[in-house]
Amino acid sequence: MKKPIALVAAMEEEVEALLACFPQHETCVHFNTRLFHAHHGNQELVIAQTGVGKVNAACTLALLLSDFAPGCVINTGTAGGLQAGQHILDLLVPEEIVYTDVDLTPLGLAFGQMLGSEPRFRVAPALLACFRDVLAEQPSPPVCHHGLLGSSDSFIHSQQQLDQIRARFQDSVACVDMEGGAIAHTCTRFGVPFLILRALSDAPGSGDSALDFQTFLKRASAVSANLCHALVERLELLNPKF
Repeated sequence: MKKPIALVAAMEEEVEALLACFPQHETCVHFNTRLFHAHHGNQELVIAQTGVGKVNAACTLALLLSDFAPGCVINTGTAGGLQAGQHILDLLVPEEIVYTDVDLTPLGLAFGQMLGSEPRFRVAPALLACFRDVLAEQPSPPVCHHGLLGSSDSFIHSQQQLDQIRARFQDSVACVDMEGGAIAHTCTRFGVPFLILRALSDAPGSGDSALDFQTFLKRASAVSANLCHALVERLELLNPKF
């Protein structure tokens, strides 16, 4: 029997973009969390809005993983770029995720490493390879960046914040968000493969990052949701591998 695929995003606009891709869905409330049940062909989907921030993301995802036992998790939505050459509406599909606001270095751990965890969380290689195949088949694919996603409970907007992250991680962080670390951490704890798809709502040198985020939130959400839809189509053929 096929396992469901869990699709999660933090904000209402990001979830609305997902629901537009899967219009045949039903709504339910499960432990005060609104969920959407959908099908794509024979593939069952559970779609949820986690809320913003790491605690909200971890709570919602733990509920999904324990009560619905999905075969994999896809986290879509938006993020802020950190690297030169990135542009708004580019795509970021990280290979690894790190906390940028965890500091247990006095205990001998790497900056960003939580006690009992690896310094970084890795996405599922098979899901990443599958997505790369999907992206290559798109007629007009967005520019796609890979690398490291940095996650914290702060909206990164000031030059001081940017410089601090770049210095602590040797300029290796490609983009930042507020949920990816918790998504990755929770999936890793539960042993469930995951992938993160983020379109950039703001990028270095684009101006006011907070204003850009509000301006491009819906468009960036649609970019990641549409590619998530294409990935689900592929996974429907491959499940129950995932």
